[in-house]
Amino acid sequence: MSVVVRGKRGHVRPDSIHVLRGQDTRRRILEAARRRILADGFEAFRLDDLARDAEITKAAIVKSVGGKASILLALGEQDRDSRLEVLRHALTERTGLKRRVTDVAGRLYQLDLPRLKLVQAYIGYLWFWADQDHDKVQAHIDGMLETIRDLVASAARPAETPERIKTLALRLMAGYVIGLRDLHYGRSDVEEATRLVLDFTFA
Repeated sequence: MSVVVRGKRGHVRPDSIHVLRGQDTRRRILEAARRRILADGFEAFRLDDLARDAEITKAAIVKSVGGKASILLALGEQDRDSRLEVLRHALTERTGLKRRVTDVAGRLYQLDLPRLKLVQAYIGYLWFWADQDHDKVQAHIDGMLETIRDLVASAARPAETPERIKTLALRLMAGYVIGLRDLHYGRSDVEEATRLVLDFTFA
């Protein structure tokens, strides 16, 4: 997303000291927020604690990033981007569909397991985003699903219909979220969660 920064006298250069300082503050806030949420969980996450961790004021946090929900959204966007990297890399592979689904699910679980408290909070909030936040989250989901569809289509047999490819992509995404839940509650390990995705996708 391209952001045009305006000052009192017009446009501000993207390499201006004020812009760079603002970007650095936002980065420090999000890094501290990630550490805090991964340590204590999102429910225990407080802006007052974050302000102490980031060594800035609570007002500066709100001005730079927003409240708790906005922080969770920004962190979720970072995590989404890293998942997309895994999916896009898988698009370049020359394996069959089941092998590719297995490999991708395993890689994504290895990525998400260390940040599971954050991922689960983001998924839990899917019901509660509103207005522009809802639109942004929906765009995240749509983009992820589109990339998964591309992945399925790239490895599927030529006879597979677009409807079947869409169904497989939806099942893959749903199976992955169910596997995350099982990992969260200690009901499975990564290997079992990966097998669940495979079974759910091709049931």
